[in-house]
Amino acid sequence: MAVADTPKLPPLMIINQGKYSYVTTYKITWDKTLRQPRRVPGQNKTVGKIVGGGTEGVIEWNSEFLDEHPELAGFITRRVVKGQKGSRNVYDYEFEPIDEMISLREALNLKRLSAGATWALDNIVADSSLTKTLEQIFGKFNRHKKLLSLAYYMYLTSNSATHLYEDFARKHRLPYQKPLTPGQISRLFAKITPSEIDSFLRELNEKVRTDEERDNGKKNVYYALDSTSISTHSVGLTKAQWGHNKDGDALKQINLVMLVNQENGHPVYYRSYTGNTPDVSTVSNLISEITRIGVNRNAILVSDKGYSSVHNINQFLLRGIDFILNCRTGYLFARQIIAESIQKLDDFCSYNPQIQCYCLTQKHIWSYPTYDKTASGRAVKDKTTLYIHVYLDKDIRAEGEKNLLRGTILPILEKMRNNQPLTQEEESAKNRFIKDDGTGSFRTNIREKNEYLMNKGIRILVSNRVSDPVEAWMAYYERERVEDLFRIAKQTIGGNRYRTSKNETTEGKTFVMFLASAIGMMFRQRVKHATANGMKMPYDSDNKLLANLDSIEQTVFREGCYYTPVTGVQRRIMEALDIPMPSTEIFGKLSKEEEETDEDDNIQSLDELDIILSEIEK
Repeated sequence: MAVADTPKLPPLMIINQGKYSYVTTYKITWDKTLRQPRRVPGQNKTVGKIVGGGTEGVIEWNSEFLDEHPELAGFITRRVVKGQKGSRNVYDYEFEPIDEMISLREALNLKRLSAGATWALDNIVADSSLTKTLEQIFGKFNRHKKLLSLAYYMYLTSNSATHLYEDFARKHRLPYQKPLTPGQISRLFAKITPSEIDSFLRELNEKVRTDEERDNGKKNVYYALDSTSISTHSVGLTKAQWGHNKDGDALKQINLVMLVNQENGHPVYYRSYTGNTPDVSTVSNLISEITRIGVNRNAILVSDKGYSSVHNINQFLLRGIDFILNCRTGYLFARQIIAESIQKLDDFCSYNPQIQCYCLTQKHIWSYPTYDKTASGRAVKDKTTLYIHVYLDKDIRAEGEKNLLRGTILPILEKMRNNQPLTQEEESAKNRFIKDDGTGSFRTNIREKNEYLMNKGIRILVSNRVSDPVEAWMAYYERERVEDLFRIAKQTIGGNRYRTSKNETTEGKTFVMFLASAIGMMFRQRVKHATANGMKMPYDSDNKLLANLDSIEQTVFREGCYYTPVTGVQRRIMEALDIPMPSTEIFGKLSKEEEETDEDDNIQSLDELDIILSEIEK
């Protein structure tokens, strides 16, 4: 029914009586004594009620009022908050024409949900290995839809505090539409078993490995390896320990290690472990884990200095894992290589314009112990060739020399010339870098200066497989993908704190954070692909893009749903991201599996401790 004019309403107010909210008219008169308008007592007339109670929502008009205002029959009328005046809400009324195919009774039960952002995410993750595996392992009782909905919530709200999810679910289109209470979410987390997580990671890697073998062919596949720390106020988590907090928080922490495909940024493995375990100590267990789970054995692991040690190099070789490690320059073999290479490295002919630094590669015969033993019980050693790639960035070295001069040498000389006392630190630096000839003149200790600057601007990458220094350099810098993932986990989804109090819910929540981070990387990859193809994005961040799409609404009624028109900027975003426009959907009869209900769906009790912690830390 098309109605040209927007209905005009008389002055209306809401009277709350228990669970009902009645809409009434009222009259205003001028009070001469108070010199202000006042509402006339006893002149209220009830004309309708808000469906579901409250101060906002769809209004169901009385038949008498509709007789007086027949134009209202063609609209759904909603009372909505339009702003605030001081501390009070200011309300207004919105009118939505009723579709001719929808009955008035159905119209009163309509739901309007923010839908554009979740529609976009649905289409991006629909055919991914992640969501296929999620349904395969967690399909019973629709747990895959619940977990995916929680992951959407974390990503779209930048909030991992689940006590706000229930309200979010009432207002947003989600894979699992029924809102979950904080208690239900806690139990959902607690029911995610270590066995299910292992099964998920095994199935995920089987699918990923098949895709990589098909898509990459003979090209090397690189997995970035890194870890981060997540802080917690909780005193009841076994893995929460004091350690090197990477965010600088004065809190206990749980460490989280991940493997990420460097080409597309998709995570293929994660594991949490106690917060006082240094990165370098986790390699042996990590190798056992990724071997058991079936991570692509043809992939080359790329890691930073935190994972490099002679012992770890031996472990990788012993277990048949290919690697590129950023080696600490303080190791004895590294210092020897630098000393042997520095003269040739500091040569114009060693400069590589592709990576804009000086580089050279040495083949190094590396001896490492095997599992076999000699008659005397000593480990039998094997040998292999390692490629030692040495790089020199002269800009970094020049900056180091400038800092030594301005930050150390000049202040000491100034004090000495003015007969001012030196601090203990300055005295130590003077004895190392400055020579006094006894006549009031000073000169630099060249040997100590060169020793200090020897490692400045030097990077050593060690690999058992990559012989090309340029490829090794590029692979190392592309490991930033794992840092992107951690930024999503800790900033975009608000995962810089664990807001849980029990071990089992913490493990389950970590799994959902893993899902949310993976979804975030998929969306980021879609944006980067669009940008690389020359598409201009109207916003400078993923959050802004999704926030703009979220204003697309889905109207749900008994037989199906439809969406508000997608126009202007929203259409350009959808087209750039290669996402189809949302269209009308007709609901069919639910299958038996879809109707299956988890026993927790109807339980309303809450995990009060989790909620208290969420309130404290939010």
